[in-house]
Amino acid sequence: MTIQLDKIWEDYGLGTLEQKLEELFPSSAPDLQGLLQRLLRGDILGCISDTLKMIVDGFIADLSSVKQIFIWVLVLGIIAALLSHFIEIFDNHQIADIGFYFTYLLMIVILMKCFLEAAGVASTAMEQIVAFIEVFIPAYFLSIGVAQGSLTASAGYQILIFIIYIVENILLKLVLPLIYSYVLLSVVNGLWIEERLTLLVEGLEKGIRFLLKTLLGTVIGISALQSMITPAMDSVNAGVLQKLIGAIPGVGDAADGVMETVVGSAVIIKNSLGIVLLLLLIGMAAAPLLQILVTAILLKAAAGLLGVVSDKRITGCTNKVGSGSELLFKTVGTALLLFLVTISIAAYTTNRGF
Repeated sequence: MTIQLDKIWEDYGLGTLEQKLEELFPSSAPDLQGLLQRLLRGDILGCISDTLKMIVDGFIADLSSVKQIFIWVLVLGIIAALLSHFIEIFDNHQIADIGFYFTYLLMIVILMKCFLEAAGVASTAMEQIVAFIEVFIPAYFLSIGVAQGSLTASAGYQILIFIIYIVENILLKLVLPLIYSYVLLSVVNGLWIEERLTLLVEGLEKGIRFLLKTLLGTVIGISALQSMITPAMDSVNAGVLQKLIGAIPGVGDAADGVMETVVGSAVIIKNSLGIVLLLLLIGMAAAPLLQILVTAILLKAAAGLLGVVSDKRITGCTNKVGSGSELLFKTVGTALLLFLVTISIAAYTTNRGF
């Protein structure tokens, strides 16, 4: 069975899609045609290699900001250690307190710089994921409609629109501000020796984690339920049509064979587009995720090292800002997983027995 790439490019409007991707990502537009060509030839390893190259190139491009964060964390550790020992020289309690607050304010500036850098990366990454999905899903669900049927394509499209709404209105507009609040409360908490906001900070962290898990579980459940119903309905309709065509005297068998070939080709195209979509999503989101993860690891490591020489409030605050970066990582990861799982379920359940 030969599938012509030029024909696919024209029928599914992939040329327009590629132009839109170049407009969205002028400096790092993905090679859509190259990936699809490799997949249709069965070169899966080549596609994975291209995706890994995209991830590495994106991470290297952001390496300067990671180095900057590492330098700031190193400066934080040195300053905290020096000032902690300097404060011990003074017997006067008031001077020691002034020295601590001076150190703490300096530390807040450095920590917030690191966190705001990671938060900006997280926000941009989720916006780019949504923009990419909005551009790609019409072509992909057109391929699902051809391969499986209009009911499945329509239901899958509605679910992805629902996920876009979740990412834009819950993750970006609710969860991200909650993470900002979590970090700010953690910073303020260190101003008191009693750490009066500890329970509030811990409750907020648990609430954010619970919300992310709930969103992921809800979307997976809806996608799984939809995949049990609409593909089966489309298969029944297609089966009835195929039997009616096969019953036509003289040309029934030939028409039945042609229909099998057409449907098989449509399934291959649909699966190829689905894999391209998944690979490009992973390739786009992996570099920002790695950058946020490295920031969280550096801040957690700094907290561990500062614990040896610094006040426990400085250590605790650094650790909480590291936890805030970890929450950013989980938020972007959840946004990515919502799309990956939904698209994977749609691709797996619409193969029509092939």
